[in-house]
Amino acid sequence: MSDMPVTGTDRRKFLLGGLAGLATVTGLPAAPVRRGNSRIWQPIVDLHFEDDSGVAQWWVPELVLLGNTDVSLRAEGAVAWQSQGTSRWFDHVNPDGKIRMATRITPIDTGWVASMTIENRSKADWPNVVTPVCLLLRAAPGFADSDWSRTVYRSDGKFLPYKGRSTPSGRPVFRMSLVKGRQQIERTPRHVRKWGFTRRTSDDGIIGVVSKDGESVITTSWTQVHHLQANQKATFACIHGNPWLGNIPAGESRTVRGCVVLTAGSPEAAWKNTRAVLASLKK
Repeated sequence: MSDMPVTGTDRRKFLLGGLAGLATVTGLPAAPVRRGNSRIWQPIVDLHFEDDSGVAQWWVPELVLLGNTDVSLRAEGAVAWQSQGTSRWFDHVNPDGKIRMATRITPIDTGWVASMTIENRSKADWPNVVTPVCLLLRAAPGFADSDWSRTVYRSDGKFLPYKGRSTPSGRPVFRMSLVKGRQQIERTPRHVRKWGFTRRTSDDGIIGVVSKDGESVITTSWTQVHHLQANQKATFACIHGNPWLGNIPAGESRTVRGCVVLTAGSPEAAWKNTRAVLASLKK
């Protein structure tokens, strides 16, 4: 074997070949990671697990859909979160003055509860308002579910995994489920191509993920839900119970309450706990 030093072009070939081999051995992607877009996501609050094993992030709300999947408002300008005791809250009006959003998050023994108000400050009535609220699990490695085998909902009294659910349209990494008794808002062709609705509807508007070790379940829901939603992409790794606010005439507001619940045990136990929390929020 030659003892000649590796220099110049030969050195570059040697290093690149070594890196390529390392990528193969360790399972790293051979293709380079390239720049994506910069995004401003607000208002998001971090929900920390006690043992620092992860963080769930609640985007409350991600969007406000005005009767159409592609007609929406979102928080614009800086949203200023405040603290009051153990609660975290904001009360925000967009710079154009058309919408006010106010959310308060409060911890409970089994998780967190929220109160969210949407106020129509425009001059037009808003029909069939749905507010997507995203629970991001991208920073919760014990729960993030890349293939939906542990992501579950109830339909006709049975727990069903999101994995393998039949949908008439949509891309395989995006999925939704209408809640029984709700009607679809207006959907654009773009939305139909991207998001597939499961043929089996949700009984109750609750969606959950079983932890990788099978010991815990994280669930989310609201006192009135229009549809469930999940996204496999690592940027999100999210689940949604998207609240239904109905019609909001100009000058009026609607408030809905929801929760994120952590349960030790089975999905059955998690659903029981979540229903109990929701019942307490309706009082």
